[in-house]
Amino acid sequence: MSNRSGTMRRIIIRAIVIGAASLAFHAQFQDRALGRAGDQLRAEGQTSPEQIERWQALAARSAGPLSVAWNKRTGTPESILGEIYRPMAVDAESAARRFLAEHAVLFKMKSEMDDLALERSFESVLGRHVVFQQNYRGVPVYGAQTAVHFNQAGTIVAVNNSYLPGIELESVEPRLSESDAFDGVRHLLPRNSRAEAEGDLVVYDVDGTSRLAWRFTVATAGPTWEMFVDAQSGDLVGQPRDINRYVSGTGQVFRVNAVVATHDNTLRDNNDAASAVPSSAYMIVTLLGLNNNGFLDGQYASSSKTKRRASSASNTFVFDRGDDGFSETMGYYYIDYAERYIQTSLGFANVNNRQQVFAVNRLKQDNSFYSSSSKQITFGLGGVDDAEDAEVILHEYGHSIQDNQVPGFGSSHEAGSMGEGFGDYWGASIGAQFSGGFQDTCLAEWDATSYSSSNPPCLRRLDGTKHYPEDIDGEVHDDGEIWSAALWQIRGSIGPVAADKVIVAAHFLLSRTASFNQGANALVTAAMSLGYTSAQVSSIRTILQNRGFTVTV
Repeated sequence: MSNRSGTMRRIIIRAIVIGAASLAFHAQFQDRALGRAGDQLRAEGQTSPEQIERWQALAARSAGPLSVAWNKRTGTPESILGEIYRPMAVDAESAARRFLAEHAVLFKMKSEMDDLALERSFESVLGRHVVFQQNYRGVPVYGAQTAVHFNQAGTIVAVNNSYLPGIELESVEPRLSESDAFDGVRHLLPRNSRAEAEGDLVVYDVDGTSRLAWRFTVATAGPTWEMFVDAQSGDLVGQPRDINRYVSGTGQVFRVNAVVATHDNTLRDNNDAASAVPSSAYMIVTLLGLNNNGFLDGQYASSSKTKRRASSASNTFVFDRGDDGFSETMGYYYIDYAERYIQTSLGFANVNNRQQVFAVNRLKQDNSFYSSSSKQITFGLGGVDDAEDAEVILHEYGHSIQDNQVPGFGSSHEAGSMGEGFGDYWGASIGAQFSGGFQDTCLAEWDATSYSSSNPPCLRRLDGTKHYPEDIDGEVHDDGEIWSAALWQIRGSIGPVAADKVIVAAHFLLSRTASFNQGANALVTAAMSLGYTSAQVSSIRTILQNRGFTVTV
């Protein structure tokens, strides 16, 4: 379908009824009714008076009332429905061409029809359908097709039309080859998109301007990107867009984790026993963006590195924790949720806009990690399966976010510590959207039940009092608590969404080896750049200085 459809208004052609809310008139109209019809069409800005007269000529030949929708930009009929015309007994393609030729002025087509190539002709229970593709000097016009539909009796009962009149190009010979054009824009695709593209030469229209362009489709394990490149200048026309068609599914997950969901810190793993966790810990969720291939593969997440994957032809992934499919569903749901939050609530279309691949059952150790080389997340099975805890899932996704914004981030001790601190913060901040306020500063309670002796059991906390630089001990997770505690204080001061936004935005300003002080100054700079109030900026600055960081902006 063309992306130029614009706003259409529908006119129902029926007998004129005085006082009716919408204009209608029968094909056997009277002169006075025609004038009234033209006035309303012009008032609604749907087409020109000349086009009204041409339409009336067509309507006069119809066997009954018609419905027409006008293309606001071209002023031509985009859709006609009803018993339009009964052609002579010839083949469907010839009949369709004859009909279009007779009304070529109405459709603003060439009367000889030599720029319409038969795209396909096929039968259905309704009758025969004939679809033409518009070409300009032999080059397909993207999205420009005209379809003529016949019923079983051979009467034309519908026309769909996106023909583009008035195209004028100096040349249809591209200055850039297909490969050169793609090489010039390859870097604009989201990172990790496989750079294998299929290209074809088209005439592409944007906002009334037609140009010769290379259309590329780039398939990945997740999105399929479509992009257009001017074949003469090499400029990208518009932005890459995902043309996959996604579906929603049903899944079962913990509300953050079993401890948070039940408010019960005494729960234990019991060797993955389903009976160890009450049914009240689970919630049914909608899984968005699935590829509809029967697996947990989608726009932003994929469990494709998992062994013996869960599958469902109906996209129903409802398992308890005794099945690895539950961990897969947890991973898919919370990664997908986090990325949609980044794009929709925080407004970052270019932060980790990719499919995050993960595995839930390949590592038997009690550890999880994000790989900056493979760009994949591996969740461990030791103790509580790590992917049963959303805050562990989100912590690892935090590393993916930073690596996407600043490739190789964490290449110094302090940068690595900020990475661990951000991961903890991110897990807790997203988790707090589901927790109802229960133990938000205690990270990954469920995972921690297998190794923590504290009550409540915590992997780490976000409300510590560590101070820079005297509390640095050289271990990135320990030192990350200095950073995560500062971020959590900022969240409490300026609000969750504002804090999440400025924290993510600040990453763009950092190098892969950034120091704590550089991170602190980046936060303040980002807050000012985002237009935060002076009170918000001052609060962020004060919190960071009170943690011992040197802030000079």
